[in-house]
Amino acid sequence: MVEKKSCIIEGIVYESETAAAKALKIRFHTLRGRLCSSNFPEYVSEHHTKEKRRRLPIPCSVAGVEYRSIGHAARNLKISDASLRTRLASLDYPDHVCADIPKKPKPKKPDKPMRYRVRGKLYGTLQEIGNEEGITRERVRQKMNSPKHSDYERL
Repeated sequence: MVEKKSCIIEGIVYESETAAAKALKIRFHTLRGRLCSSNFPEYVSEHHTKEKRRRLPIPCSVAGVEYRSIGHAARNLKISDASLRTRLASLDYPDHVCADIPKKPKPKKPDKPMRYRVRGKLYGTLQEIGNEEGITRERVRQKMNSPKHSDYERL
């Protein structure tokens, strides 16, 4: 059986976090975030520790235009906060700058395995071969399976 975790919100004691979320008409995960946030001191639970969170707006600059906060910039650019934060952290957007969000490179994608060789050239899919040769993928497959076409091989 799952243990019920009581909490106190604005002086009202709730028997469980689920009951509190229903009473406040908010999502459970929203309540959990508030219980863990230093921005909501009136949300108290002995089962969660408060994390220090910033309340001050984080200034940023996009294409040379200074904004007082990420939220303000996102609204003016008509994109979500999350998208703007991703751009601020990306090296692909050098004109998106924020002192509090460091730029970091994208994780490198693993190289696609090459599974076929046709006349010495490596390919990953039958479709790539078909596009290069100007034939259908089905015809490439037939050539792969035919002993007459020794230059078409699976690796």
